[in-house]
Amino acid sequence: MKKLALPVLLLPLAAAACKRGDRDVQRDPAPPVASAPASASATPSAAAPPAPDPAAPSSQPGTTPTAAPPPARVADGRIALHVVAEDVRESDPIMAWNRRPSDTPHPFYIHPLRDRVLVTQVGTAIYTLEDGKLTSADYIPEERLFIKPSTSEYLYGASDVDIVSIVGRWPSDVWIRVDGMFTDGARLNDFARPLYRRQGDRFVESTLPVAATAWTQGRTLVLSGDQFSLAQPGGTDLPRRAAGATCPVRVRAEAMAALPDGEVLVVGRDCDQNERLAVERWAPGSRESAVIPLPAGDGKLIRAQVLATERDRYVLARFEAASALARVDVSEAGATPTPLSLPSPKPVTDASLAADGALWILFGEGDGVELFRRDKEGIFTRATFPAGQGLSPAGMYAASADAVYLGGSTSSLRSVILSSRPGKLSFVADEPPAKRPAAGAPAPPDAGADAGAARPAALSPSCTSPFVILFGVSKTAPPDYDYPATRDALSGWADGSKYRFVEYTHRGQRMLGASAPDAAGADALAARIRERVKGSSPAAACFSPAEVVREVKLAGAP
Repeated sequence: MKKLALPVLLLPLAAAACKRGDRDVQRDPAPPVASAPASASATPSAAAPPAPDPAAPSSQPGTTPTAAPPPARVADGRIALHVVAEDVRESDPIMAWNRRPSDTPHPFYIHPLRDRVLVTQVGTAIYTLEDGKLTSADYIPEERLFIKPSTSEYLYGASDVDIVSIVGRWPSDVWIRVDGMFTDGARLNDFARPLYRRQGDRFVESTLPVAATAWTQGRTLVLSGDQFSLAQPGGTDLPRRAAGATCPVRVRAEAMAALPDGEVLVVGRDCDQNERLAVERWAPGSRESAVIPLPAGDGKLIRAQVLATERDRYVLARFEAASALARVDVSEAGATPTPLSLPSPKPVTDASLAADGALWILFGEGDGVELFRRDKEGIFTRATFPAGQGLSPAGMYAASADAVYLGGSTSSLRSVILSSRPGKLSFVADEPPAKRPAAGAPAPPDAGADAGAARPAALSPSCTSPFVILFGVSKTAPPDYDYPATRDALSGWADGSKYRFVEYTHRGQRMLGASAPDAAGADALAARIRERVKGSSPAAACFSPAEVVREVKLAGAP
């Protein structure tokens, strides 16, 4: 069991500061006019986005600004990021046939739900960050996760999966997305990374909601397609979607935020305004909405986010040509959008809004990744990453203006959590071994399949194509890799000449296997390799690879 390190983490992203009516809202200061001098401690950024469309309509009090927002103000100081959790693995050219290559990235995933923050990495253990402690929240046995491919009547069970996304209310109303392997060696992402919904103690395949989040009175609000529902039956006071003049629902949802006081915001494309971005907002206690048009974007919309606390509301949008940021200001009279300039021309990757009003925005990825914090005065401060390290991000969480956490990986073999707050916290990367199947242990193949099937099936005396699935092969192994450990295991074995060893591909994965003369021969080869090759878990099956890459001549083989 590995021991890693994490920081002491703070309160969840959307913790409520206090109850309030719309008239009590606090807003950022309005951005300075273009002629105003820059702050003594901040300089305008040259990376301001294009001016908003001056013809932007408004269905709320206030009008869409007719002038470009001033350049972003960027402070001279820097915020240092630290490696507070790290997992470094070694690459192995071979692995168990139903496990992923050792150099498959396993980033730290950070999942900020409205009422708590969850962390996952390797396997199906889930941890919660609460009251400054990282504690085990749950473990999902892989055998509970199945998927039925459209081309097969059989269910495939998960064999080696990671949880890459969690949405909803923990622990009762959650949806999880997984990536990994089936028990037959197929990559789960061949089937678009299946999504599961929790139903009691079970997880069942589910469609993907636009969003699901904790709402009011212990309920979970779900937005599927363009319609609201509750995760659990009960209640008739759901928000009503506004109808468009040319479409049944005016704003086609891209993202949603819901607050404990009942306020709901949906961001998406407005069919009444030539598909430009808009926010549909329901005030606390209201079932009817108001549509707030946003400044026009530049090109096709790639992604939109709406971030909200009871005091602050922001919309971030990534278009083909540029990204855009707007603040939604709320008063007794209604809501008005204010476009704001961004400090970087790179595409927005992710963002998180802290309860104290600090907005952290991530731009780009890899070696070109950038992170900025926007404070309540509207000044951006750049964060500096550890020397020589980029990041492929996998979630972020802003605890405050002083503390942010970024999950991800810096390479295929190194996973990290970075934070503006230094310090380590002990972290168990894998779920308890007693609960996790032994590495590489194959689940029983499907019974009753035809002999000579194009996918692994149960081996029986009547099988006409007995086969031994030996190893999955790393993508870093050379094309002519000669399998020295396997060669040594076969050395001096007279029966080795009875087998034909081949490299083949199965569902996109490079594999090594061997055709056997009969079922007994397949069992004998599997037993010899299992005994003599450390960490191996070969499986005898009835199987005929459809995509043979090359024949491999090993010692003792013809």
